[in-house]
Amino acid sequence: MKPTERFKRRYISFSLSLEGKPPAYPEAKEIVHSHFLSFFGESGVSSLAFKLVKYDAATGAGILRCERSRTDEAILCMACLSEWKGAPARLEPLSTSGTIKRL
Repeated sequence: MKPTERFKRRYISFSLSLEGKPPAYPEAKEIVHSHFLSFFGESGVSSLAFKLVKYDAATGAGILRCERSRTDEAILCMACLSEWKGAPARLEPLSTSGTIKRL
């Protein structure tokens, strides 16, 4: 694939908490993926091209990758998470950058 045919990436740093505490990595991955899937559907998630790049279970901080033109939609989706399986949850977007190093 030519470099011009690839999508432009943006990275969004976020903070995740479940009942006031950061969840473990497998649960955090399930929360993020399931929430995006329920918000966008399968075709929306594939066009968003999102991926959980990094997650720190001790602090609840992580980095999510998405396609450049859909960054606003990804941030909106993250801000809409209010509960997970009946427990209060918060997925708070913190900052956006074109490189992981700047986050």
